[in-house]
Amino acid sequence: MNHPSSAPLLVNFQPAQVSKPVSQKIALQISAFGLARGYCKQHGIASIDGMLNVLQEMRGKFDKYGVSSNLIRRRQLVLFPRLRDMRISGGELVLSKPEHEHLQLFADQNDTKGLDLKQRHASYGKIVGDCLDDMYADTPQAPDDLIHVTCSGYLAPSPVERMVARREWFDTTVTHSYHMGCYGAFPAIRMAHGFLASSRAGAARPKSQVDIVHTELLSGHHNIEDSGIENIITMTLFADGFVKYSLCTEEHAREHGLRGLRVLAYEEHLLPDSADDMTWVPAAHQFQMTLSIMVPVIIKRHVRAFVTKLLRGVGIDFERDRARLMFAIHPGGPKIVEHVQEELGLDPDQVAISREVFREHGNMSSATVPHILKGILEEKAIRAGTPVVCLGFGPGLTVTGLVVEKT
Repeated sequence: MNHPSSAPLLVNFQPAQVSKPVSQKIALQISAFGLARGYCKQHGIASIDGMLNVLQEMRGKFDKYGVSSNLIRRRQLVLFPRLRDMRISGGELVLSKPEHEHLQLFADQNDTKGLDLKQRHASYGKIVGDCLDDMYADTPQAPDDLIHVTCSGYLAPSPVERMVARREWFDTTVTHSYHMGCYGAFPAIRMAHGFLASSRAGAARPKSQVDIVHTELLSGHHNIEDSGIENIITMTLFADGFVKYSLCTEEHAREHGLRGLRVLAYEEHLLPDSADDMTWVPAAHQFQMTLSIMVPVIIKRHVRAFVTKLLRGVGIDFERDRARLMFAIHPGGPKIVEHVQEELGLDPDQVAISREVFREHGNMSSATVPHILKGILEEKAIRAGTPVVCLGFGPGLTVTGLVVEKT
């Protein structure tokens, strides 16, 4: 394998838990109830019998189209009601009131539109600000750069900028890498790589560590007035995810005794005739997603050629060396990993950690691949020197790839 000996390393993957994850079984029940309530409000259905009939129909739709608890065990959903009682009282689930005002997505029990986009972003700022304080509570030294990745909340100044200012890290440069959805980790790693390279070339002061922080609050964009298939899929698929990690020079890693993933190559391409198959656009109350059933098919059609080209750049022949590779595949939906595995002819253990992260966390958008990389780095059965092919997909349709090597 061809790579420069001084290639930077991804190190110190640290996920954060903001709230206790919700079991998928409970999340499906609450979501079905929420959409039933929204439907009744829109159509003037006020009787208990009418509500119960709608709820039964909605549960049938969730059974058919929702991501089942066989595929996802639990998800972190910060802005999501907690179930206080499993019984139905007067046609309604008994839900707990949020502990804090900024955790409330709806104005009251009669509100089905939810808070507007400005109010939701205010909640995002509070939740993410608290999360960042916890993430960096024991940080002894400021990073040279800090890249903030998200597709779910935009504020200026951002929560990251506010934290850096409070800590008086005046030499730390904050860069925002926003709205790229599920492949968002890949451009951020490219940016971090460029920052370190530019400092070595003399275009910037010497740098040794760039932090990347993902703060995805997808539960802040739930819509209970849309009982369409796409909305049911997204409500039952996406989760909140928070994680930070660093790209550092090899010298910095050696000095601090850090194991990591050496960055060797990256690629990014727009796929033809796919621009409308996945979208993520702001609306009055939440960001709205379009997710076509063609997405897994389009990815499967192009992935082999993309992976072959990506690996060729570091002197790896995919067909010859396939058995020794590991894969970090973003599980955008239940079928993505399956389709990629089938098209590339991979063994189950080569994609096992991608599947496990999806099962334990759901789709956390840009924060998902860093969770998979953490699992690969910590898995003792994966030996040092193993090449890892990372794949991510997002609006565009965009396919991104990264080759790293476990140190």
